[in-house]
Order: sequence, then C-alpha cells, then structure tokens
Amino acid sequence: MSTPHEYPLFEQTADNPIVKIGTKLALKHVPTGRFLHTDSGHYTSPGSGQVLVYAHRWTPEPDDFWQVLPANGDVLPPGVPVKYGQTIRLRHVNTKRHLHSHHGFQVAVSKQQEVTAFGSPFDSDTNDHWIVHRWGTGASGAHDGEWNSFDIIVLTHKPSQASLHSHDISIANDVQEVTVFGQGGEENDKWAVHFQ
Repeated sequence: MSTPHEYPLFEQTADNPIVKIGTKLALKHVPTGRFLHTDSGHYTSPGSGQVLVYAHRWTPEPDDFWQVLPANGDVLPPGVPVKYGQTIRLRHVNTKRHLHSHHGFQVAVSKQQEVTAFGSPFDSDTNDHWIVHRWGTGASGAHDGEWNSFDIIVLTHKPSQASLHSHDISIANDVQEVTVFGQGGEENDKWAVHFQ
C-alpha cells in the first residue's frame, strides 16, 4: 500500500493544539518573527533554479500555510497526531509543492544549503522528509510526546541531517534567507506553529 497523494486539510485553533496528519499550519521563525513562505514568483539563483522558500512578513498570509503529511512510504490515517521524532512532509497549501532541500546547492548570500518548494502531490521524494523535534532536545534527544503547537520546534532535514534555519539576512525586500544549516542547537533554528 502506498502513501495517499491527498489528505483532508484540517484547520485548527489553539483550543486543539496537537498537530496531526492533515493539519494546516504556518511556521514562524522565532528570532525574526517572519513566516515561512513560498509562491510562484521567486526562484533560486544561483542554485537549483527551483522555487524559492523564504521568510516573509510578520503576519501570516495565504502563501504562508503548509499541510502536514506523512513521509513517503508511510500510510497513516488522517487526523493521527504527529509525535516528536517522526518524519513528515510539509506541502504548501496553495502551490502543492513540498518543503524540500538537497545536497550540492547553496543560497547566494550565506552559502548555506538552499531550501526550495518542489514537486506536486504526485511528485515527492526523500528530500522532502523532515524530522520534528521539540526545541532543546537536539537531533538525538528525547522524542517523547505529541507535537504540540505551543512548543518551539526544530525541523531536521532527514537526508542532510541539518536544520531548517533562517537569520536576519535579506535577499531582497521582505525576502529573508531560509537555509538548511547546523545541528538544531542555534536560536536561528527555532520555529513556532501558527494556526489560521
């Protein structure tokens, strides 16, 4: 049995804080307050030429929302809570591309590993796989409990074992660099969940 291509989209509020397979959420970069964003108008250059993922404004917009999905090869029912240490994918709600990274491509300014939006519901690979950690436990730390939207998290890119990272470096106006970098112990690796 293969992983379903589509999952029902669950819209939640803070009254229902456990993140589930299917949950719609935005990710806020804790140090800078900007939201993880993609659209169809920005591409990496230099680099892979794929669609750019970046941190954008300080209030969530429609292009800041992602759906939580199981890893390729996992068959999980919609609504199952996500546990810390679990591998997931994040699919952009509007464009249907996945949060993605890959070895060998760097961003223009910091020269760290690029993050892109790639694929479709029918095109996804292991470079779309991310491990959810509660902040402070590290990549090899305790994985007890379910992903709670009140917790600060770190997302580790499974193939490269580095963390989703941003910093106060702008590529252009309201385009703050997002990379994969380090082992999840920096302040710039911290992300918070925001429901619509």
